[in-house]
This record gives sequence, C-alpha cells and structure tokens, in this order.
Amino acid sequence: MEITVKKISKRSLFKILFIGFSLSLFVFFFMCGIASFFGAETVKWEETPVTGISGLLTALAMWPVFSFSLALFIWCIVAFGLWMYSLAKPLNLVFKEKVESN
Repeated sequence: MEITVKKISKRSLFKILFIGFSLSLFVFFFMCGIASFFGAETVKWEETPVTGISGLLTALAMWPVFSFSLALFIWCIVAFGLWMYSLAKPLNLVFKEKVESN
C-alpha cells in the first residue's frame, strides 16, 4: 500500500526515531554493561571506569538518556529536511501489509 502525503507529523517522526534508536541502543548499552560486569572498562562515569554490578546498572541508566538525546537531535535535523522537501513535492510512503499465516 502506498500513501502520498504532503508532510509527516513531527510527533510521528519523533516516535519512529525514538523507537528505532532506543531499541538498537539498548542492545549496545546492555552489551557494554555485561562487559563491565565482567571487569572490562566499557562504562565510564565522570572519566572513571565503573565495573561490576554498578557498571551494568550505570549502563542501563545511561541508555534512555542517550536514546532520547540522540533521537531529539536527529529529529530536529530530519524534520527540517522533510519540511524543505515538502515545499518541492509530496512524500510517498510505502507500507508493507501484514501477512497472516494459519
């Protein structure tokens, strides 16, 4: 199914970016936290390496902050770019239909 739109809402754009960044960054931060749990200096707080269980918890606490900040920064840039694009021509969105298996 293809839909042609003049603009995509800023809220929908932010939601897509935040979900994409938060889920993918969770994997990265969780892996860094696990490595820190086993003694690797992958997590730092104020230039000091944090290891052990506190390293894992610190990594998991940093994850939503980084996800939100990165999504917000990219959202500002992408929203401006899509606004400029909408002045020239409409945007075509293609959706894939869900295939249900029995």
